[in-house]
Amino acid sequence: MIRSYKLEDINYIISTHYEIYHKEYHYDESFKEFIQKKVWDIVNRAHVRENIWVVEKEGDLKGSVCINQFDSEIAQLGLFLIDPLSRGLGIGSQLIKTAIKFSTEKKYKKIILWTNSDLIAARNLYKKFGFEIVETQEVVLSNIAMVEERWELILNSEGERKGEN
Repeated sequence: MIRSYKLEDINYIISTHYEIYHKEYHYDESFKEFIQKKVWDIVNRAHVRENIWVVEKEGDLKGSVCINQFDSEIAQLGLFLIDPLSRGLGIGSQLIKTAIKFSTEKKYKKIILWTNSDLIAARNLYKKFGFEIVETQEVVLSNIAMVEERWELILNSEGERKGEN
């Protein structure tokens, strides 16, 4: 079940992001600080055009995604994570659909996201939903050299993805 976050979910969102990215990609503590700030910024703003969703299965949390307002016309997708043991079950697609539907309902014209070239499975999912890479840059984040990518998805006035029938 995908649902909006509760305050008791915040520790899961922050700690799981750090633990998985540290284990799989060797990200340092600065990543945990980045995630913590992003989560608390959304929680503290309590803006009607922003939300964090979690996947709950049999009482356990298995993933998350968020939409925050970049500006009045642009939503930003983030905090996208699937528990390693729950990957490949369609949860990621469900989370992305939830974020796109919410963005459409809130009348955003575009969704952007930042990711990096090492996150192959996530990148494939973004492509599946019509996101396109619009910018790349070489950066050092969390003490790791990487190619950071900005992706975007244009939403049409009927709330469908650009090019969708």
